[in-house]
Amino acid sequence: MKIHNNPERLRKTKEEFLMMHEHRKPARHIPPHERKAMLNLEFDEQDWILLEKVFGDEDTASAAAQIIHNAPPEIQILAVQLIDMIKEVV
Repeated sequence: MKIHNNPERLRKTKEEFLMMHEHRKPARHIPPHERKAMLNLEFDEQDWILLEKVFGDEDTASAAAQIIHNAPPEIQILAVQLIDMIKEVV
């Protein structure tokens, strides 16, 4: 499974050098459409075999993969962690 992180798609903000004890301003809010563009998952052949084994058939596995691709980045990260845990068990 490949995870592509695309931070360059975010709008660039002014870079600041902070001293050790300086207070930072709160980070700017990242809108959902920009957060979604920051992460891209690609399933390899082993992942597809695992998804088919877990869900029972190819149609359900492809539907689950589509749901993962359309999910917010937080859910995608959780799905990747769960897939890695299932790989360890199986």
